[in-house]
Amino acid sequence: MYQDIVYEVNQDIATITINRANYGNSFSESTYGEIVEAMKQVDQDPHVKVAIITGAGKNFCAGGDIQLFQELIASERYIAEEDVLMTGEMVRSVKMCRKPVISVVNGVAAGAGFGLVLACDFIVMSHSSRLLTAFIDMAFPGDTILLYNLQTAIGSQRTIRHMMLNEPIDAELALEYGLAYQVVAENDLMTSGFKLAKTLATKSSQALGYQKELFAAIQYPEAERINKMEAIFMRQSSMGEDHQEAVTSFLKKGSLKAR
Repeated sequence: MYQDIVYEVNQDIATITINRANYGNSFSESTYGEIVEAMKQVDQDPHVKVAIITGAGKNFCAGGDIQLFQELIASERYIAEEDVLMTGEMVRSVKMCRKPVISVVNGVAAGAGFGLVLACDFIVMSHSSRLLTAFIDMAFPGDTILLYNLQTAIGSQRTIRHMMLNEPIDAELALEYGLAYQVVAENDLMTSGFKLAKTLATKSSQALGYQKELFAAIQYPEAERINKMEAIFMRQSSMGEDHQEAVTSFLKKGSLKAR
């Protein structure tokens, strides 16, 4: 059913795993839609009470696929506004899901990957996990409603620091900011994620659903407006020389600091 993700249900817990490890679990053009569909499954399945999102292999998600950016530049197609709106749809599918969603962050979550992490209700990290906004190093303003959700979580000045300078948020800083629910040893990541999921599964599904609906009402539709602005700005940025130079430089260095 899915090409870019693996969807599994164990008892009453669904696990969505981004399964593009050879590409750092970066998003292809279809990954966003697959996660949206998986979240619909979570919402509609009466046997599922909690969802976990994680990444296969070493890293949670490197963000956007730099090779794809290069192809878009070469073909002069650039980033489509519709694709950026889809990143917002992915975030909304997590935020609007009436069931708790836990992100288990292995390794690095960068750019749109960080945006997905922020959409979740709980963040579990290892001591070596890192969160990177990353967009500025691709000469992008950002998508996945990341800027909006991050400033809501940690405040404007901290968000400016991490968005404009791409300073990483390590596990210790994530705890200090109140972003991470828990930081554990790398070998205990999934065990800890499932333990939290099992605890949530004992709570009233109806009450949790109402709570999530209330939280969503606080943030939206403002977030939708921000996502529409992102779509315009991301397309314009993708057509600029700064972005083209950033992609070329990135591919030469082979760094993980992706969108």
